[in-house]
Amino acid sequence: MGWFSRRPDDDPTTAAATGGDAFADDGLAPLGRADADWLRSAALAGFTRIGVPGVEARADHLVDAAGKRYGLTNLAALLAQQDRAQWQGVVDTHVSSLALALRRAESTYDEVAHLLVARVMVEADLPVLPPDAGPSLGGGLCVRAAIDYPESVSVLYDDRLGGWEVTGDAALAGLRRLPAPAHETFEHDVHLFEAADFFGASRVLVHDELLDSVGLTDRPYGTLVVLPARALLGVHVLRDATVVHALHLMAQLARAGQSQPGAMSPHVYFRTPDGTLQQVTRYSDEKIDVLVEGAFADAMRAARLVD
Repeated sequence: MGWFSRRPDDDPTTAAATGGDAFADDGLAPLGRADADWLRSAALAGFTRIGVPGVEARADHLVDAAGKRYGLTNLAALLAQQDRAQWQGVVDTHVSSLALALRRAESTYDEVAHLLVARVMVEADLPVLPPDAGPSLGGGLCVRAAIDYPESVSVLYDDRLGGWEVTGDAALAGLRRLPAPAHETFEHDVHLFEAADFFGASRVLVHDELLDSVGLTDRPYGTLVVLPARALLGVHVLRDATVVHALHLMAQLARAGQSQPGAMSPHVYFRTPDGTLQQVTRYSDEKIDVLVEGAFADAMRAARLVD
């Protein structure tokens, strides 16, 4: 796991992706402007070809006649890691997966219950936020049920199939059935869990079971967590002054994830005993501000780390 050595300024994918264009595209970085325009055009052609009605290109997504958004940021990050000769094939594969997902949209709950997996999502990335679709975790994150097909994952963004009240138990059970993620410990007692699936960060929903499984059974004051990308979860158990260095290391990890496929949140969160996530970082340029307030402040006082 080379996450802690990555910085936006020296990320080789950025230099390669811009292809000589000195300016990253405003909507689809790390691609340069010309390559981002190519992606929008290629995706637009592909979506039109499979019959998505009235599709139009925007800065970082496509939108159809009904207003449904189809994000392009993950696709841009994926292209930035591929040889240019493979780009059309990557886009074609993505469009084919979407076409299959659209055909499967009429599936019933009974047909897909065994494929449901709970997935943590960034609320700002979702097209709609109906309250019945899944619970909020706090800190701008929420949970949705997803259908984990062999070749793709289809998120239930709305209350189709009955919403979280119907799908929630099966989705959490599906998350628990997944193979255990790889575990590695870094300095300052930062623990990284990396999965070979799309649900690594979503293991925060089974946080206690996950930490128990690697011997982290003593959690006197709660934990800090980061969800940099869909495959990765970082955790630090709050005990002593190590938290100061751990927090900054985790912030570095979280921000590094923003250039990866499946990017999620650049922030560090305090996890309360009931599972609520409280954002404790704020960024301005390269400066990291730590917000010691609310439940996090209570935990820091209990650990005698602040007055």
